[in-house]
Amino acid sequence: MKTFQLVSLQILLFENEKVVHRPVPLQEGLIINREESDSVWLIEAVIPPNQKKFLEPIRNKILVLEVVITESSNEPALMTGEIRDFIELSDTYSLMIDAKMAAGKDDVSNLILDGLIQDGYSGEELLNEFIYRKGDQVAWSKKLAENIYKDMK
Repeated sequence: MKTFQLVSLQILLFENEKVVHRPVPLQEGLIINREESDSVWLIEAVIPPNQKKFLEPIRNKILVLEVVITESSNEPALMTGEIRDFIELSDTYSLMIDAKMAAGKDDVSNLILDGLIQDGYSGEELLNEFIYRKGDQVAWSKKLAENIYKDMK
């Protein structure tokens, strides 16, 4: 098993045919790669009590998650997961999520390149536009999340 500090957690919800980022405020958190054959990760996030009201109604749904581990400067990883449990602590809750990797850096790059080719870019113009588009991580996370939600239907 490998354990990492969870720096940020966002839930990407598919509402009204678009993806909406919903940040989950963390007091602290861990993400554990259980290194099992089914590649399940365990996310534990200590959250304020008011977050349970938002998260409880989506407890039994498959969610798309964007997580940043170790340092805030790291690129976010896209995962799918389901809330396993809420554990009441003294004045917070421990949110437990079972998750799997849904997309990595290569998936983002492939999606960007596919769009660039469809838009007719080539040569040095292709490289410059690729670098520019890769900088908009939020847009690509939304696009990948949208694709994941559509594939789940």
